[in-house]
Amino acid sequence: MKSLFRLLSVVIIIIALLIGCKKNQTSESTNAKTTPIDIQKIESVVKYCTNRVHNSLKTTDSIPYDSVAYYLEATSNYTYGIASAHGDAQKTDSSLFSIPLSNKKAAMTDVRAAYALMIDSVRASYNSIVCANKNLVSVHVCLLSKQSDHITLKAISVVIYGNNSSFGTFDTTDYWFYGRAEQCDGGKCGTYAGTGDPCLDAAKKIQNSVMLRKGTSQGCYVPPFTDVQLWPFTFSNPGWHSADGYNYFRYLFFLNSPSYGNYHDCLMPFEMNRYLGYAEYCVYTEQPSGAKPTDGSSFINIQLIGALYVGGGLEVHQGVSHYGIYLQGGFQSPL
Repeated sequence: MKSLFRLLSVVIIIIALLIGCKKNQTSESTNAKTTPIDIQKIESVVKYCTNRVHNSLKTTDSIPYDSVAYYLEATSNYTYGIASAHGDAQKTDSSLFSIPLSNKKAAMTDVRAAYALMIDSVRASYNSIVCANKNLVSVHVCLLSKQSDHITLKAISVVIYGNNSSFGTFDTTDYWFYGRAEQCDGGKCGTYAGTGDPCLDAAKKIQNSVMLRKGTSQGCYVPPFTDVQLWPFTFSNPGWHSADGYNYFRYLFFLNSPSYGNYHDCLMPFEMNRYLGYAEYCVYTEQPSGAKPTDGSSFINIQLIGALYVGGGLEVHQGVSHYGIYLQGGFQSPL
C-alpha cells in the first residue's frame, strides 16, 4: 500500500509539471476560444516584441507587468522555436525567475536580463540531451504571482529529439505496461516482460509516436498558447460498441476499471495502435469531439502519463495537448 501512495505522489508531481501554467494559461479545458485568429496581426505583434527585447537601447523603456510573459515567450519562440522538430522522444523542463516592478511596470533592461537567464536555463536543459537530432519546439511562459515590487514567472520548454526514421506504429512485440514510466518500473509486459526500456510505458510510447508521426513544416509556434487537458471521461469513443467491453476503447484514452471485465494493465499491440490512432484523432480534431481549439490554433505536442488512482484501482492515460499559432517565419536559430 505504501508503494501505491508513493506512486500517486509521483503522478501528482508529474501532472503539476504538465499543467504548471494552469492558473494563467489561455485556455484550460474544452471550452475553447471561438474568435478566428488574425495571423498577420499576431505576426506583427510578435516581431514588435522580439525587436524590443533584442534591440531596444532605451534605458528608460518599460512595459506593463502583465505583458512580460508574452514578450518573453514570443521572443524565445520566434528566435529559437522550430515547428519542424521531429523525433520519437521529448523532454519538458521548467525554471522560475523574478522581475522587479515599479508602478506595476517592468523595465525593459530587467526584461532583457530575465530573458537571457531564461534562455540560459533552456539551453542547459537542451544541451543535457545526448542526441544529435534535437530541436526546441516551444517555450511557454506564465505569470505565477505578482507582488508590489516583483513578479514571478515560470518558463516551460519542450525539446523534441531522437529517432525520426520509423513510421511510429507498433509491431507484434509491442506489449507495454499501461504506466510506471515515471518510476522507471515500466517496460514491456506479457510474453515480453523484462524487456524494453523500463522508463517507457504505453502512455509514453503512444505520446512519442504521435510526435514522430506529426507533420513537419518550416516555421515556429508563437503565443497565444492553449493547453487542453486530456482525460478519458472527457473524450468518449464515438465508435465504441458494448460488445468490445468497457475496458477496451470505451474512451479515446486508456481507462482500466476493476469494476468491469477485461481488467488489465498490459496493453497488447492492437491496443497500442488503436489508442495511437485515437490520440491522433483527438489532438487534431476540433472541439467538442476532439481537443483542438476552434480558433485556428495548431497542434504543438502532447504529453501523456499512466496514472493510478489509489483506492479504486482505476488506471488511466491522461495529460495535456498544447496548441499555438503557427507562423511560417521566425529565425529558427540553434540554441
